Amino acid sequence: MEFSAKEGDMKPSTLRMKCVIAAISLMALVQCGNNEKTTVRIYGSTTIEPIIKRATQEYGRRSNTHFVINAVGSKSGIDSLIEGACDIAISSMEIAPEQITRAKEKAVSLKPFLLGYDVIVPIVHPSNPISDITCDQLKEIYAGLIHRWSAMGGADTVIDVVERAVSSGTYCVWHHDVMPPQEKADSFTVRASNSAVLAYIAEHTNAIGYISAAYLNPEVKPLKLNGIAIAENDSLLSEYHLKRPLFLYVNEERFNQAAKSLVMFLIINEQGRKLLREEGFFSSFTLAPLYNAVERMSKR
Repeated sequence: MEFSAKEGDMKPSTLRMKCVIAAISLMALVQCGNNEKTTVRIYGSTTIEPIIKRATQEYGRRSNTHFVINAVGSKSGIDSLIEGACDIAISSMEIAPEQITRAKEKAVSLKPFLLGYDVIVPIVHPSNPISDITCDQLKEIYAGLIHRWSAMGGADTVIDVVERAVSSGTYCVWHHDVMPPQEKADSFTVRASNSAVLAYIAEHTNAIGYISAAYLNPEVKPLKLNGIAIAENDSLLSEYHLKRPLFLYVNEERFNQAAKSLVMFLIINEQGRKLLREEGFFSSFTLAPLYNAVERMSKR
């Protein structure tokens, strides 16, 4: 599936359906490769990096492939794929229209594979009495309209707003779903990764930020969003506002056997999908019937 300007405007559900169809096609392609030892370079999302590290370690036990993983952020990962600097881009955001245009200009045919889903959770220090927040309140905090915790029933202290770097897929999704990016970035505390945001908030009692739910630990306190505690009840995933698909992007013209085998392990193999769940991510629940079909085909 090659991206075109028209396909760049397709609905997310259409794109995700095509990702699954691409996975089915991959089943046939991967059988035709050889066993030549090679290096697979994987660049992109800091959110997806942990599952990729586990998967490559597990898969590496049955393969001679050498994997190079560089968590440069989702946007930078896709840019690297377009420039030929990596073989797989891992992304916690859908490809941007300008990246589709640049890929076309360079005659690069990009193919997406849907890995699963992640949710983004607002977090505070465990001592903060606030336990629930609305999307409107988050918007006002990040717009600089709410400055003190007392405005929401908390302590009369200034809110320390923690932000992500603009190259982050988490940043892009947050500012797409919560509010547009602000130009007053100098008033925010900026951290480059989920783990860096978590570490900062764990040590600063007045801070608020956002991370992937896969990174949650007892050092921080996740807030309910519009009354939903997604970290405690994943059955409400369909109603949760801040969720996003996780993608693997490849260049069809350079999609070698080693990369195909890894992608198939991640999105079709039950062991790979189990690793995804263990890392705190969610399966592609809306596409379950098609994924079951893929699994049946893999056993033929």
